[in-house]
Amino acid sequence: MKQIVNYFPKTDTDNSVTITTTTADTIFKTDNLKSIKPSKVWKSTDITETIVKYDFGVDVTYNAMFLNRFNFAKFYVETSTDDSTWTLVEEVSNLTTDEISDENYMHRFVDITGTYRYIRVRIPAQTPLFEPTYFKIGNMLVGDAITIWNPRSGFSVTQIPKLALLEFKSGHISVEKVGKTRRSFSGSFDKLKKEEFDKIIKTYNPFVIYQEFDNDKTSCYLVRVTKEFVKDYYQANTLNMSFSFEEIV
Repeated sequence: MKQIVNYFPKTDTDNSVTITTTTADTIFKTDNLKSIKPSKVWKSTDITETIVKYDFGVDVTYNAMFLNRFNFAKFYVETSTDDSTWTLVEEVSNLTTDEISDENYMHRFVDITGTYRYIRVRIPAQTPLFEPTYFKIGNMLVGDAITIWNPRSGFSVTQIPKLALLEFKSGHISVEKVGKTRRSFSGSFDKLKKEEFDKIIKTYNPFVIYQEFDNDKTSCYLVRVTKEFVKDYYQANTLNMSFSFEEIV
C-alpha cells in the first residue's frame, strides 16, 4: 500500500502551484482544483482537446499524481521543464467507472519520474462516459507516494450507502438515497519493527491511499482517518497497528 500525504495543491489558497485550463465553466472554475473537496469540481466548456496544467514555479521531482472524480476514458500525463517540450509520462485509455457504477466514480493513480516544473493532463477530444457535454476533474493532486507496507489478512473495504430509511406500521420500509456511497477501509499492519511503525505518516488531514497490490491503478482513494491510531505491542520491539480510513466523497 502507498500513501500520498505531501501533495499539492493543499488548500483553496495554495499559491505554490499555478493552475491553467484550456476552458473553464464560470461556476465550476479552474481554481476549484485547489479545493480538497471532490464535489467542488472543475468543468470545461466543451469536449474538444483540453489541457489542465500545473506550474510549480521551480523544478520538482514529485513521483505521483492522483486524479479523482473525472468523467473521461482517455488522457495523457506529460511533464516539461520549459513549457515547450513535453515528455509523456503515461497514456491512459479505456477507463470505465468503478464498482460503485451508479455513483459515476472514476479515479486513477499515475507514477511520475524525473524532474519537471510543469505537469499537465491532456484530454483528447472524446465523448465523456457520463455528463457528456464537458470534461470534469474533482481532484488533481501531485505529490510524493510513500510505501507504508501491506496490511495483514483481515483488511476490508466496506461500501457504505447514504440512505434515508422510514419504516411504516404496516412493516413497509421506504428507502431513499440521500447522498453518495463511500468506502471505509479497516485492518492492521502486522508485526512492524518500531522504526518501521515510525515511518508510517499518521495524520488526521486528508490523504490518498493506493492499493498497489491490486495491480490496478484505479485502486486509489482520497481518505481521512476516522479512528485513533493504536500501537499494539506483539513483542517488546515488534508492533501491530490498526487503522480505519474513510473515503471523502
